[in-house]
Amino acid sequence: MSRPRAAVATGGRLRASRRPGGALASLLACAGLLLPAVQTAAAPAASAAPAADAPPAAATADPPGLVRRTTLVVHDLEASVRFYRDVLGFELWLENRGQVGPSSLPTAAPPGSPSRFAIMKGRHPWVGMVGLLQYGEPRPLPRPPAALRPGDAVLMLETTDLEGAWQRMQRAGTPILRPPASSEVTGAGGARWTARFLFAFDPDGHVLEINERLPAAPAPAAAGDAARAGPAAPVRVRREFVDGRYGQLHLRRASPTQAGGLHAPVVLLHQTPLSGRMFSELLRELGRDRVVYAPDTPGYGESDAPASPPELADYADALHDFVAGLKEPVDLVGYHTGAMIAAELAARHPGSVRRVVLVSMPLFAPERRAALVTTTPLAEDGSPLLAEWRSTMRVRPPGQTLEQAARIVAEKQRAGTRAGWALAALQRYDAPPRLQAISRPVTVVRPQDGLWDEGAAAARLIPGARLVDAPQWAFGLFDADPSGVARVIRDALD
Repeated sequence: MSRPRAAVATGGRLRASRRPGGALASLLACAGLLLPAVQTAAAPAASAAPAADAPPAAATADPPGLVRRTTLVVHDLEASVRFYRDVLGFELWLENRGQVGPSSLPTAAPPGSPSRFAIMKGRHPWVGMVGLLQYGEPRPLPRPPAALRPGDAVLMLETTDLEGAWQRMQRAGTPILRPPASSEVTGAGGARWTARFLFAFDPDGHVLEINERLPAAPAPAAAGDAARAGPAAPVRVRREFVDGRYGQLHLRRASPTQAGGLHAPVVLLHQTPLSGRMFSELLRELGRDRVVYAPDTPGYGESDAPASPPELADYADALHDFVAGLKEPVDLVGYHTGAMIAAELAARHPGSVRRVVLVSMPLFAPERRAALVTTTPLAEDGSPLLAEWRSTMRVRPPGQTLEQAARIVAEKQRAGTRAGWALAALQRYDAPPRLQAISRPVTVVRPQDGLWDEGAAAARLIPGARLVDAPQWAFGLFDADPSGVARVIRDALD
């Protein structure tokens, strides 16, 4: 069953209702991402909607006005749970029981009477949850209202199976306000799509707008994009600069041109001395159903460099400046040097990270770490460039074109004599205690590119890490098999 997501359209003010059926737009943040998919917890005194979905203490502050959960005061919590779970497809995420007491929200239920609270979770990991709060004993369900009044609420639910929801509503006897109908919608940026809409009432008479987005026409694109991708390209890739602590940070941004699923943004961190360009093919695969960013690490690609060689934590903090600006937790995917930077970022800033995928972890033994080449030779005869080309050809995998291989060699030249700075930082970095400090869910992927054993060792150090063997890949995997890599990443993130 496809789970919906929920948004809320309310009147202009937040109000506490003394009657079941009133809406409380709760601005308490949600920490469902730390809980199992379905959990029932007992609490000694659930006197008010608890902060069971508040973020961990290390989380960064949310911007003002972000609504993560809407709590409905209901007549009969059991009836409401059955409706949102069995008819609309939500999961029962949490349930608490307690008693009405001094800290309860305003209610007509007498002190000491039972209090019950539940959180219903849609498909998004932290946004759009629906809280259900019952004070006192269950009461008979009301008739649907004849008209909306100021202060009432309309919940908008997006689903990928409107027909299934419609059929389940009919079987359950759900009061229907308007049956399914289609309409063309124009969204932000000029994108147009056709959506099917259904309006109905939940057991307490709250109006539900349920819609399903059908295939959309892409928004107008720049001429250069149209020439590269064609008029019906499913993904738009843009290049941008943002201000950072070392100057400007360059990045690539991929996003669906049509309405897609609701997923956390993904940030791809590259191997050095390469740049986010190494993910050119992967961006178009992952960007089909989510927004994906591929920043150039400071000093690489087109990002401005620090004035002096930084430590690995400095790279992590500089990239976190960009992540924090997105104003929501992200999924991190790092490769080689980028994997270690991603690990450090997750350890230092857990509130900004949802999940992590680490590909080819460079957890080198001390002797191998000491042997890393951290200087960049230059010669008038171009011999280092020829050596780089030959080295790339030796490990070039089937499926990687000569043009893609040449792109890799070219990117390695951009940093000049700074090319080895990130490897030097890795050489000085004490990885084991930092990996042990990661608290976010981590998947370690190990291809056959010389870091097979190192990947397994990293997975053993990271609490609860999942290890995925990928012997079908070696070097150049993002060019050779971007769709296969995207499948593994989606499996780890979704």
